[in-house]
Amino acid sequence: MTPSPLPLHAACAALSWCVLLLSPGAVAAPTDLVPVEQVGAAYARPQQRIDVGGGRRINLHCMGSGHPTVVFESGLSDWSNTWALIQPTVARTTRACSYDRPGMGYSDPVDTPRTPAAVVEDLATLLDRVGIDAPVVLVGHSLGGFYAKLFAATHPGRVAGMVLVDPSEERLGERVGPALAARFGQPLVDTWQTENDAGIAALIARFRDCARDARVQPLVEPRYRACTDPVRTALGAGILAERRRLQAGATYQDTQWRELADSLYGRHPEADARYARLFAGKAPLGALPLLVLTHGLWDMSEPTSELDFHAWRQAHALTAALSTRGEQRIVPYSRRNLQVENPGDVVDAITQVLAQVRAQR
Repeated sequence: MTPSPLPLHAACAALSWCVLLLSPGAVAAPTDLVPVEQVGAAYARPQQRIDVGGGRRINLHCMGSGHPTVVFESGLSDWSNTWALIQPTVARTTRACSYDRPGMGYSDPVDTPRTPAAVVEDLATLLDRVGIDAPVVLVGHSLGGFYAKLFAATHPGRVAGMVLVDPSEERLGERVGPALAARFGQPLVDTWQTENDAGIAALIARFRDCARDARVQPLVEPRYRACTDPVRTALGAGILAERRRLQAGATYQDTQWRELADSLYGRHPEADARYARLFAGKAPLGALPLLVLTHGLWDMSEPTSELDFHAWRQAHALTAALSTRGEQRIVPYSRRNLQVENPGDVVDAITQVLAQVRAQR
């Protein structure tokens, strides 16, 4: 892995490129997962390419049967194959669908801004086109966790429950800054916010340069390593080879850059104001079954590291409080890529939310 030139916590806010230290906790019993060797080939090729309008197609990968349908939303720089360790196991008991956002995996790219609102509307259209009209359980990782939360707030009748896997958080400083200042002092909070802002700006610039280089020719080492996430060995050789092929290309690199720039991490005051309205008040998501997973291993190497630790845990607790049935769970011995490194914990969380949803019928 190429060391990040950004403050570590700032890079981790958008991606999962972290070297982390241990926090205590018990190790849960392993979950019986479908081996990736049995399913990996299906994630290394297109599945259903669904027309969502104007001839534009989104790749959808569904398996299993039953209700409610579980829909997986990937994080930044990622697509459906990141769920290869989880989706097939969930599909043993219900229908489970993952998909590729435009420009990722096997979905057609688009020229319009990849704002969170655009992502949410694409998902709504995709569900319409394939006839998934009953409320679904959304499972979102990192930036995909925020997309899932936004979908639930803007399409409440279409969501039966949610599992947010280390979700990205909007307006982080605004929401947790006062509590952090009371604990750490305003000067350190100001330093933390400045580092975060500078880190995200630098990451956007880096991805922009990666996209520029990829338009000339597919990225090769070491440039490829600087422009992508680390190799996720647990996904298996077939998926890894396909990720290497697609991530080196101009479409992937351009999409990665534009999605980060247009996301909640960019400077978009009007969008921030909208998020503040949508998530205001007491339990705006009602009694929606909701489980927020937070990773349990944290870097503690920088002056603002402990502050960052508290910021993300507090923000995830606030997100869990959007529902009267919301719960935050710290996953011991885990990093930000729980869907790859701790798939059993994610499956267990989905199973819990599915049981809650079914009990409400």
